[in-house]
Amino acid sequence: MKHSLDFLRLFTAAVLASVVTVCSSASAQTAPQAISLSPGWNAVWLEVEPTYPPSHAKAGMAMAPQDIFTNPAVAIVASPKVLSSTAEYFGSAPGDLDPANNFNQDEWLQWKRVDPADVNNLTMMFGNRPYLVYTTAASPISFNVSGKVRFERPKWNADRYNLLGFGLEGTRTFQEFFGPSGTTHPVNKIFTLGSNGSWAPVNPSSTMSSNKAYWIFSSGPSTYTGPVAIDFENSITGVLDYGGSDDAVTVGSDKLDLNEITFSNLSTDSITPSATAIFADPGLSLFRVTPATTGISYVRGNGFLSSFVPIAGNKTFNLTLGAKRTFTDSAAHVSVYRVRTGGKGASFYLPVRAVLSSVEQSASSLGVLPSGPMTGLWVGEVILDKVSSIVVNGAPVQPAASKAPMRLILHVNATGQVRLLSQVTMMQTKSADPTASSLPVLVVDANKIPFFEGIKERNGKKVGLRIESVAYDMPRSASAWTGPDLVTLASRPTALQETYDLTKLMAGTMGQTLTTTLVLDPYHRSNPMRHAYHQELTKGPKVTRTFTVAFDAQQPLNDELNGTFTEVINGLIKDNLTVSGRLQMRRVSTVSSLDNAQ
Repeated sequence: MKHSLDFLRLFTAAVLASVVTVCSSASAQTAPQAISLSPGWNAVWLEVEPTYPPSHAKAGMAMAPQDIFTNPAVAIVASPKVLSSTAEYFGSAPGDLDPANNFNQDEWLQWKRVDPADVNNLTMMFGNRPYLVYTTAASPISFNVSGKVRFERPKWNADRYNLLGFGLEGTRTFQEFFGPSGTTHPVNKIFTLGSNGSWAPVNPSSTMSSNKAYWIFSSGPSTYTGPVAIDFENSITGVLDYGGSDDAVTVGSDKLDLNEITFSNLSTDSITPSATAIFADPGLSLFRVTPATTGISYVRGNGFLSSFVPIAGNKTFNLTLGAKRTFTDSAAHVSVYRVRTGGKGASFYLPVRAVLSSVEQSASSLGVLPSGPMTGLWVGEVILDKVSSIVVNGAPVQPAASKAPMRLILHVNATGQVRLLSQVTMMQTKSADPTASSLPVLVVDANKIPFFEGIKERNGKKVGLRIESVAYDMPRSASAWTGPDLVTLASRPTALQETYDLTKLMAGTMGQTLTTTLVLDPYHRSNPMRHAYHQELTKGPKVTRTFTVAFDAQQPLNDELNGTFTEVINGLIKDNLTVSGRLQMRRVSTVSSLDNAQ
């Protein structure tokens, strides 16, 4: 576990250095997107997330590139890895690169239709992501993609180029769209992809294209979404969620649940937002609500689609929407709208969700957690952005100087038990006859790998797909040492075995709250304060790492869970160190057992 040791050492140094601080209808969550590909290279912004239909073996999961781009002329699809505080491209400008090797770099995930070298590593395509697509066609290719949608704000990495796109309706130039950002996103630092694979600066007076990705520089931190910003409470979940009806208020003769959407016009021109319905649940109606002119009460106005008013330049408008429930079942009801933030701004998908009761119901009836059991392998990314400050009295948790990524691997068995994994290999059972189907397996015990066969072919041999986290290591097995407490020993006992657990049971329930503690004894292979070949550093302190995962109450997509991750580290310094950040997990396999156990 050298990688885990290196990560913890670097993470320790970073901590010490950063002391500066299902809805009622399946169509309710989906929308179409028109894709147009020109001959050669294309930079596509995929706003929707295509998923397999209910009849498919991978129902609800993100689709593979080959199942989306069925036209044989589509030869290559590539996308940058999701990185944190690491540039997707280094340099003063994206520049011109050798088209033959333009996107075949370590920091890019790629899929090739013809892959003799077995380098394909782009296995699923997600929404609100950039993709570079190469087509050998002699004329443009157009097709429609349908997928899940959510409200998504652009995520900018400061002081670097970002490959981003926007949902756009109508026409606007680059100057009109980015001008209100001031010097944060200078138009002379925006690049567009040519069909030959070269990036060229855009003309400020040229028209922006919807569904297209551009390299856009961010000078410093940014939250820019366009000339008109839109936000609402808990927008990070991607859904305007009304929850249950417990907090509904009386508006005239109706009981309405109130929520607020804020529009901020950053430009000097007056704008008028608008909305269209992609899918409107008949049991969930939205109305504009305003305060009464006399007394403490509210007045119900027009419906959502006709409730917008002009917003003057550099002004903010708060739109209060009241949700009226006329349904009587316990299922989640979801409507999806397309909100346009004015003629020069961007357009956003806005799913709106409500249930009848706030009393917790089963996942299948709520429709907000993955449909069906949560059994299987879940892989998540944590973006750690808060840490204890050891130079401020009380060691408060404050925003970190920079962000750090961390991978989390969890497995849920058929009874709902959750185990933390540091590594797992996806394989399948062997078969002597090609007509006999192989079964997928998840292997955590390396000694059992020879009993199965791989799922990918490399150099004529099938190999497994290994998933590993270098951010943490498993504790030493209890059977490795039965003597006195290792903390009290002055030197390493000769009988101490290098045997470590393969998994760690977590307390709690997947989708709600999970917790577990990892103990690194003084002689643990990943103890960051120990050096096996240094005579004065033969042992380190006992280090405990307590993980807590608190999932959000509502989840927008199937096979995806969002939440907050918190880790408390004891033993590195006198006080506890706490780090935390947002977590997004995706289910990559529904296999219910590890090592093919029955």
